[in-house]
Amino acid sequence: MVMEDSVNLEQYRNYLRVLADMQLNPRLRAKEDVSDVVQITLLQAHRDQGNFRGKSEGELRSWLKTIVTHTLINLAKKYQARKRDLRIERSIDQQMQESAIRIVGELSADQTSPSEHVMRQERAEQLADAMSLLLEDECEAVMLKHVHDWKVADIAEHLGRSPEGVAGLLRRGLKKLRRSMQESEHHG
Repeated sequence: MVMEDSVNLEQYRNYLRVLADMQLNPRLRAKEDVSDVVQITLLQAHRDQGNFRGKSEGELRSWLKTIVTHTLINLAKKYQARKRDLRIERSIDQQMQESAIRIVGELSADQTSPSEHVMRQERAEQLADAMSLLLEDECEAVMLKHVHDWKVADIAEHLGRSPEGVAGLLRRGLKKLRRSMQESEHHG
């Protein structure tokens, strides 16, 4: 996995989209699109891939998470020069873990042992992978509802759909997520 030969970073686009979507503050959404954040991240990764020294898939994903986090922090600084956005500056791993807990509802937030921390981190990785397999509107609805705590009516207005349509997206998206997470447990 050492990047002596150029790794196709494009294959991580959906994964990065989920990570960026989990972190992008709703106030910044009006100014920056998630796809722009992903594009900036990929450009940075391509530019700096000679500096990557990892040897595993996990190390590559961790490196990409670091780049997307720095991209989001820089955007937050750009739009809020005097005011720090602590939500963006939180660890992306921590927020992914919390999102996994909220969305899948299977882990307890008070797990703190090292092995439980590793388990939560693995679940967060599995969740990001599962989220990247959802249809775009399903992913956005689930993300807005369960990560950013939007109301169904607000999501409906944002997506140009009826509240019933959004409820269907949420049901289908969560059903697919649960199935995907259960499958990854059985195969992992």
